[in-house]
Amino acid sequence: MAVKKILLTGASGRIGRTWFKAMCNTYDFILTDLHMPDYEIGSPHQFFQADLAKQGAAEKLLTAAKPDAVVHLAGIPDAGAAFEQLLPANILSTTWLLEAVAATSCSRFVFASSAQTIEGYPVDVQIHPGLAVAPANLYGVTKCYGEALCSFYATQRGLSCVALRIGAFEPKNAAALKTARDYSAWLSPEDAVRLLTSATEAENITFFIGYGISDNRFKRFDLSRTREVLGYQPVDDAFQEFKPGPALFE
Repeated sequence: MAVKKILLTGASGRIGRTWFKAMCNTYDFILTDLHMPDYEIGSPHQFFQADLAKQGAAEKLLTAAKPDAVVHLAGIPDAGAAFEQLLPANILSTTWLLEAVAATSCSRFVFASSAQTIEGYPVDVQIHPGLAVAPANLYGVTKCYGEALCSFYATQRGLSCVALRIGAFEPKNAAALKTARDYSAWLSPEDAVRLLTSATEAENITFFIGYGISDNRFKRFDLSRTREVLGYQPVDDAFQEFKPGPALFE
């Protein structure tokens, strides 16, 4: 079986480098980012420095890369970012990239959406599949746009798309989890690898929105459909890994 070629955007970011390092012996990667990675790439993988917000950049990259699948992690993951920052990084780059991908024979587009698409709901409400979006900030709005764009290209242009609403991605030695919401939305690096790989490999998908958290004892998202459709099997639990005290729930 031929090795699958993956175009990975946002390759210098935290999740991008985590997935690449875990899967570099499984896939042939074409990496791209605004900034050079600070880790070793090695053969047969390639890196292209590109600004996907510029019209034509994505088309040029796709022509050179000819990937089997695209995993789009690039963007500004900042709930407090201003619209001026979000427009090129989260709106234009995703738009031009999807248009370029749809014109190729690429079999799968994986889009890094965010838990911020639904953060307008109270923290004690578990998010179930099909619940209407409720962004609490403009960053979340841009991710809702990305999901809608994926749906358009899937249903109208025939591109298989998976959008992943990623939660609180933090390493196991992190001190960044502060609230009950953070614990319920935690995504470990190991489970992030499982999630992205499942989203890349799952078959018979036109468009699907999955949820990116670990197997936390209390879950911000209902993972049942994500498990079923993607075959995602998370194993980590924030409440076991970090062992929060009872004050967390007061």
